[in-house]
Amino acid sequence: MKRQLFSFIVMAFMLVSVSVANSATTLMEIGRSPFCKPLKTPDELVTMVQSRAGEMEKGFALAGRSELYQPFMAQIGTTKIERVEYPKGTHFEWMFFKKKGKGAVRVAKDVNWANDKPFPGFQFDIVHEGNRITFVVPLGCGNVALFAESRIPAEKPPVARKNQAPTCGMVVTPTKSFCGDKVTVDARNSSDPDGNVAKMKITMVDKGGKVVSEKSVDGNVGDIAMPCGTNTVKVTVVDNEGAEATSAQCTADVTGSKRMRLIADVGYLRLWDPGNFVFGRIGGEYLFNEQWSLLGLVGGALQYEGLDGEDAFLVDVLGEYKFANRYFVDMGVGGWISDGDNDLDSEDDDLDFIVAFGARVFGEPESFNGSVFVEGRSGFDEFDDLAEYGRVSVGMRFRF
Repeated sequence: MKRQLFSFIVMAFMLVSVSVANSATTLMEIGRSPFCKPLKTPDELVTMVQSRAGEMEKGFALAGRSELYQPFMAQIGTTKIERVEYPKGTHFEWMFFKKKGKGAVRVAKDVNWANDKPFPGFQFDIVHEGNRITFVVPLGCGNVALFAESRIPAEKPPVARKNQAPTCGMVVTPTKSFCGDKVTVDARNSSDPDGNVAKMKITMVDKGGKVVSEKSVDGNVGDIAMPCGTNTVKVTVVDNEGAEATSAQCTADVTGSKRMRLIADVGYLRLWDPGNFVFGRIGGEYLFNEQWSLLGLVGGALQYEGLDGEDAFLVDVLGEYKFANRYFVDMGVGGWISDGDNDLDSEDDDLDFIVAFGARVFGEPESFNGSVFVEGRSGFDEFDDLAEYGRVSVGMRFRF
C-alpha cells in the first residue's frame, strides 16, 4: 500500500513538473530577470554577446538549439540590427535569462508579452542551413529570445533574355561644307528599349556606293571629314550588348566643295575718253564660307579702237560677297599697267579701285557655272575725272 502511494506521488510530481515546464510564460515587465545591464546601442549588444560567449553557449543548449550557437556568434557582428517596438501579444518561442540577474542561465519557453505598453528591443537575423532565424533582445534586460524562424526561398535561375536591337535616329550638321571640314554626326535621337546606345559606326559612301571613309565612335556624337562632291553619311548604332541597327533616318546626303577654284573672265571694256578694249583675266578664288571669298586675277586689256589709252596688263585682287544664292558684289584694287605715255592720264599706269556686280546665269554653285557682271574701275588719283578716264566693262565669268 505504501509502495503504491509512493508511486502515485512520484507520477503526479512528474506530470506537474512536465506541465510546468511546458506551460506558457506570461511576461508583464522587462528587467526583473536581466541577462545583462540595459542596452542602448547595437554596438553594446555585440560587445555583450562577445564577452559572454560561455553563457550564450549554455543558453542555446538549455533551449535545445545548440546548433545555432556558432552561426549566432559568427554573424552577430555583421548582421543588420534594428530597434523595434513590440506590442502586447508578441510571442517568443523561448528566452534565456538570469533569475534576478544572478546565477545560472535559465530558459523560459513559449513567452508572451502581456503588458499594454510596448517594449523596445533589438531585432536581427541569423542565417543557418538555409533558414532565417530572427532574434530579439529587449533593451531593458539583454535577454536573448527566439522570435521567428523561416526557410529562405531558393533563388530562381535567371531567365534568358533576348536582347532587343536599338532604334537609330541622327542629325548631320552641316550638310554643305568645304572638303576636309569636320561634319558633326549627332545620334542622340537613337534609343535602346532594354539598355543603352554604346557606340556608333559612321560611314561615308559616294554616289556609286563605294565607302569613302569609315569611323567608329564611342557614345552617340562624333564627327567625320567631309569629302569633295556629293556623298551620303550612314550611321549604325550599337547597343551595350552588341546589337546593331540603322534606318532611313540614319542616312543623310552631304556636299563638299573645294575652297580653291579656277576662274576666268572675258568681256568688253570701255574707256570714256574714248577707247574700246577686249579683256580677259584668269586666276583663282578662295572661299572663306558660302558668302565670302577672295579673288586673284591676272590678264590683259587689248585696245581695238579709240583715240586714247593703250593695251594694258591687269593684276586685280577682289573681295566677293554672294547673296540670294545667285548674285554677287565685288570690291577691290587692281593694277592697270600700260605701255602708253605716263605723262597722259588716259595712258599712264594706275592703281585702280574696282567695284562690280553680277549674277550666276547657269550651273550650280558647287559645280562648273557661268555669271555675267558689270565692273567699273578708276585710278585712285582720277576720281575727279571719271567722265574722261573711268573704265566700265561687261563680261562673263566662268568658275571651274
